[in-house]
Amino acid sequence: MRDTLPFLQRLGLDSDADARSIRRAYARELKLIDQEQDAAGFQELREAYDNALQWAAWRERQAGEADAAAPATDAATGAASAPNAEEPAAGATTGGASTPNAAEPAAGAVVPEAAAAAAAAAPIVPNYGVPRTPVTLGPAPELATPPLPHDDPTQLAAAVFAEFLAATTALLRQQHVQHPPQWQAALQHSLDDERLLNLTARIYFEAHIAQLLASGWQPGNEVLFVIAGKLFHWNEDRRRLQQLGRAGALVDQAIDERVIFDQLPESEQMIHRAAIVLLRKSDAPSDYQLRGDMPYVEKLMAYFPVWMSMMVDQDVVRQWRERAATLPPPKKSWLPKIDLGISPRMGWILFIVVLQLARVIFNHVDTPANIIPSSPAPFMPEFKPLPEYIRKEISAKIPVFPLKLGGGQHQAEFNVILDDQGNIYQQMMYRTSDNLSYDEAASKALRASQPFPPETPRKFQVTFTVPTGSSQ
Repeated sequence: MRDTLPFLQRLGLDSDADARSIRRAYARELKLIDQEQDAAGFQELREAYDNALQWAAWRERQAGEADAAAPATDAATGAASAPNAEEPAAGATTGGASTPNAAEPAAGAVVPEAAAAAAAAAPIVPNYGVPRTPVTLGPAPELATPPLPHDDPTQLAAAVFAEFLAATTALLRQQHVQHPPQWQAALQHSLDDERLLNLTARIYFEAHIAQLLASGWQPGNEVLFVIAGKLFHWNEDRRRLQQLGRAGALVDQAIDERVIFDQLPESEQMIHRAAIVLLRKSDAPSDYQLRGDMPYVEKLMAYFPVWMSMMVDQDVVRQWRERAATLPPPKKSWLPKIDLGISPRMGWILFIVVLQLARVIFNHVDTPANIIPSSPAPFMPEFKPLPEYIRKEISAKIPVFPLKLGGGQHQAEFNVILDDQGNIYQQMMYRTSDNLSYDEAASKALRASQPFPPETPRKFQVTFTVPTGSSQ
């Protein structure tokens, strides 16, 4: 590649490269450059790419002119050779004229020595693989050719976006809504398309994705929101969203709201995520679920309006509100109502804590020697123990990883309430294993096991013990 043109060397190509190989080489080299950190390198690569395309177009024009000029050159050569063929016949009619000696060169002919000297004195013109044709003087051709209709950035972006929608529709038919790797592969395949090598077309495609998210919830938007933020680097560089108009501004605000949501305590996030999942289900919630979860839905809509508009269907939220307004009032209790300014679930937690303290106190009371203490009553009569075979199946889903824990037995205990379909309606951690990673893994294993078998108690208590081999 020593004699290759500089812009071809920058793309790693030889002099026989065509426009298709130039575009592929540019796509390959573009992946190796960080446009944010190496602006000069990107500008150099872009100039080499533009020059290479212009050079390839010029070479194609030259080849076309050479093909058109070849028949005319052959015709002129045949016409010039016809008189020379008649010269011997003309000399023969003179009769007295003697034929020249074959050993003597004809007049005007170049002897071999003179031809070799002339060839040595002529300058050597390098051959770049470009066919040479007669050149006629005229106005210099323009370097930049006008873009063809199919090179319109808006049309290129629209075509790639239509193919992306078709790919995501196929994922939805295959029930891949909750499989981010497939969605990321589909979006990355669109970004690797040669039609998006045009930077303007790439920006238009990014605007299409932002508009899709800002136009309201659709199945799969909850996954696309995360994947697009990762591949387009929206979370790291918000300036990219500023050039996408109103849709970019809405996505920017939704990212801010998601950041605030992620900063909530894990217990609150679990409750709110359960409400969001229930909103996405096609089945209508029961009155019990609606009365318990509607306050959390209203809180989500009040504090995270833009993000929620992309995560759940607003028509479903409206239907929930209409049903909640028609629910009969809850039955009054004969107990006096005491307003402590806390939520019902927080009241349950306080009730559990008080009972646990009472249990500890009574366990330390001395028992007479002649009286055999009876086995302690279960802590929560309404929470039955989970069948052992189900507990073992859930324990098998908890990954084993090295934990740095102190001595003693470390257990994670949960109180779980199921709905009518056997899915988790409420999950509360009663005891921690002193390791947040193990607690979260146990919680995820519980949710991954739903729906539970019909024989599972609707309210059950389950305990997971950290394996002894994991404690270090």
